[in-house]
Amino acid sequence: MITSEDNQKITGVTVKENSLPKKLILKNKKIISSVIKNGKRFNRGSLRIILMKDIEESNFKVAFLVSKRLGKRAVLRNRIKRYLREIFRTNKLYFPQNYDIIMTVKTAYINIGYKLLEKEFMSIVTSEEFTDYLNKNLPTDIISSKEC
Repeated sequence: MITSEDNQKITGVTVKENSLPKKLILKNKKIISSVIKNGKRFNRGSLRIILMKDIEESNFKVAFLVSKRLGKRAVLRNRIKRYLREIFRTNKLYFPQNYDIIMTVKTAYINIGYKLLEKEFMSIVTSEEFTDYLNKNLPTDIISSKEC
């Protein structure tokens, strides 16, 4: 049987590196509504990612929202939230610090699977619009060190 230590040796990834601690989850309703109202939206298929720069925080915070209006079954809503959390957790390196992030589904989610959401997520974060937006909002010292 493989233990967590063996798994860390095999994968080379520590548990903390690839986790999503509770302190990174955005729960403040005022901040969430502000991000929804004022944030920059990126859409692909049924997935929407909303970003807003947060000067006060030193780390990013993320919220996963799935509306009841798109489907009444709590089991499906929770499954979609688990999918979104896992996709974000494994790909959080695409997001710089000091951002509030909201991931949500904008269409009925009865037939949405993990692979489809992951494909749409990767389409968003690798798009030119997304990378240009992040590069425009990065501090100049980080941009100049990347060019060297």
